[in-house]
Amino acid sequence: MDLKVQVSYFPLDQVRNEPYEEATFPFVLEGEFAYIVKFLFFNDSNGHEELFNDWSLAGNQIPIHSLAEIYDFQQQEYEELFKQYNIEFNYIKGSQKDTVFVKAVLQASEQFRSYYPYLYANGCMMNVSLWSFNGDVFTIEEREHDVTHPITPLVKLKWNANTPIVTLTKSSTVFWVGHDGDFITGISNHPSFATIKDLQGIMPSGIELVEEDDEWD
Repeated sequence: MDLKVQVSYFPLDQVRNEPYEEATFPFVLEGEFAYIVKFLFFNDSNGHEELFNDWSLAGNQIPIHSLAEIYDFQQQEYEELFKQYNIEFNYIKGSQKDTVFVKAVLQASEQFRSYYPYLYANGCMMNVSLWSFNGDVFTIEEREHDVTHPITPLVKLKWNANTPIVTLTKSSTVFWVGHDGDFITGISNHPSFATIKDLQGIMPSGIELVEEDDEWD
C-alpha cells in the first residue's frame, strides 16, 4: 500500500442541520443519510487528490456533479478553466453580495482531474465545495438564518440568504471539503460506507484505510 488514509465516523444523532452558526455543515442535508465518514491524510499532503481522482475512475462515477460557492473575483479564472476543458456550468446567486454558486457537470475523468484542485482550494478558503457520485443532488434555496452576533441575547435578528441544499437518495454519495482542507467528509447511503472494511473493498489500488486513532508507522 502506498497511501494511508485515516477514517472516522461521525455520529448521525449529533448532526445539527439547519443553517445557523453551530450547524455541522455549511449546507442543509435533506433526505435520508446513513453514513458520515471523515477522511484524513497522514503521510502525503496531496493524498486526497490521488484518492479522489482514482476513486472517480475505479468506481466508474462519471458524470460527477459539483457545487461550489466562489467570490466574484474568482469567476474569470473558473471560466477560463471551464472553457479549456469544455466543462458545463452555470451560476446561481450566492449567499453574500460578493459570491456566486457555481454548478458544474464533469463528464470525463480529465475534467474532474482538472477541476478537483479548484474545489479543494476553494474549500481551504472556508467556502462551500461539494461533489457527488450518482446524480445531481444540489439545489439552492432561500432560507432564513440567525444573525451570527445578535445585538443582545434578547434581540436575535434574522436574515434570508441563498443556501445550498443537499438532498440524498438511496444511491447518493456526496463529498465536502472540510474547513481549511484538513479533511474531506463523505456522506452516503451506499452500503459500502457501512464499515472501514466495506470501504476498503471499494478503494483504488494503493490506498489503505486505518482508524483515526490508530498508531502510525
